[in-house]
Amino acid sequence: MNNKTLGAVTAALSFIAILAGCASQVPLTPAVIREYKLSDQDIKKLQLYVSDGLLLEQENTRVDKDIDSTHSLKTTEDNYVKQIYFKKKTPCIALDVKADKLEVAFEPESRLTFELKSSHYVFTPEHKSKEGKNVRRLPQSGYAEWNVIGTEQYRDSSYNVLVRQDAPYLLADQKGLKKLVVDRRAVKGMRQAGE
Repeated sequence: MNNKTLGAVTAALSFIAILAGCASQVPLTPAVIREYKLSDQDIKKLQLYVSDGLLLEQENTRVDKDIDSTHSLKTTEDNYVKQIYFKKKTPCIALDVKADKLEVAFEPESRLTFELKSSHYVFTPEHKSKEGKNVRRLPQSGYAEWNVIGTEQYRDSSYNVLVRQDAPYLLADQKGLKKLVVDRRAVKGMRQAGE
C-alpha cells in the first residue's frame, strides 16, 4: 500500500471512530423502553439529554417618565430580554414517568414536560401558539431564525418557547442502557432431576 492510500485509510478509520464515539445517545422511545425492559425507576436512573436547542425568552419593557425643566414630559423606554438556553445535548434527569409523558429536570426546582408524540418524547409547551401567530420579538435579542411554538411557565415566570425547526425530543445515554441490561437478569429456576 502506498503512503497516499495508507493515509486515506487511516483518515477514514479515524472518521469512523469519531462517529462511533459521538453516537453515545439514542432517542428514548417506547420501543427502546420495551427492548431494554426499563421500569419507571430504571428511566429515572438514566442520563437523558435534549436532542436540539431550546430557548425560553421573556421580554419586558420599562418606561421611565420625567418632567424636565421646561415642564415637558420626557419618557425613556428600556427593553429587557431574559433568555434561558438549553443547548443541544444538555443533560437532564427524569423525575416523573408516565406512559405518555416524562417530566424532566435540567436544574433543581424546575421541570419541563416531554410528551409521547410519533414514537418520541417531544417537548411540548404548556400553551401552544396558534399556527401563523406572530410574536413580536426584539431583533437584537438574537435567535432571529428560531420559531415561537408556545409559552411555558418556568421558575415562576412565563416565557415564550423558541425552537430552530422542530421541537426537541429526549435522548438516552446508550452506555446507561447497556449497564441496565447487564445489571438485570431473569432467574430461570431449577428442576428436579428426571422431570
